[in-house]
Amino acid sequence: MPNKVYPEWVQNHKTKGTTVKRVGENYYLYKHTSKRVPGKKNPIPVDTYLGKITPEGIIRSDQKKINVNTGDVIVREFGYSRTVELICPIGWKEPLGDCWPEVLDYIILKDSPESYIQDERQVVEKIDEHIQSWTQRTMLSRRIAREYNIGLDDLRTLSSIYLVTIGKNRMISKISDRQHELLGKLNVELEVP
Repeated sequence: MPNKVYPEWVQNHKTKGTTVKRVGENYYLYKHTSKRVPGKKNPIPVDTYLGKITPEGIIRSDQKKINVNTGDVIVREFGYSRTVELICPIGWKEPLGDCWPEVLDYIILKDSPESYIQDERQVVEKIDEHIQSWTQRTMLSRRIAREYNIGLDDLRTLSSIYLVTIGKNRMISKISDRQHELLGKLNVELEVP
C-alpha cells in the first residue's frame, strides 16, 4: 500500500505508532494500534483520536479551552483553586502571618492562571521579595501531603472543574466520578461562591 503524501507541516507530526486522516481540508492525528479478537485470524486495527493537526501544531483532544468571555458568559478554572483554598493547612498559614492570603492567591494563579480568583478579589502581581513563592509552594505541597496524603500536583485533576457565569447566574461544571472521589477523600464540597 503506497504512503499518502501530506503537506510537510502535517508529515512533521506523523511519528511511529500514529496515523493521519484527512477529512475535507482538515488533518487529524490518531494513535494506531491493533488488538487480537478471539475467533479472528488477524488482529483488528484500533485508532485513538489524539487531535487536529494545524500549521501551528496539534490541537490535542484533551486540551480544554477556557477563559471564554463572550459577553455574558465567563468560564474560569475552579476545582483546583477552590480545593487548595479550602484545604490550606493552618501550619502553612501561621508563619506567613497576615500576608498568607496574598501568597496563597499568588501560588494558585501561578499554577492556574485562569483561576476564578482573578475575578473574585484584588490579586497582587508580585509578593514581597523576602517571601520566595516557589519555596512557599513546595512547603504548601508538603503540608497538604502530610495532612491529606496527596500532593499539590495530584490535585491538578480538579482543574477541569469550571465556574461558569452566565449573566448574573453562576454554576459549577460537571464533576466526574474520579473527581467526586478525590473531593470526598479531602472532605471538600465545592459550592458556588
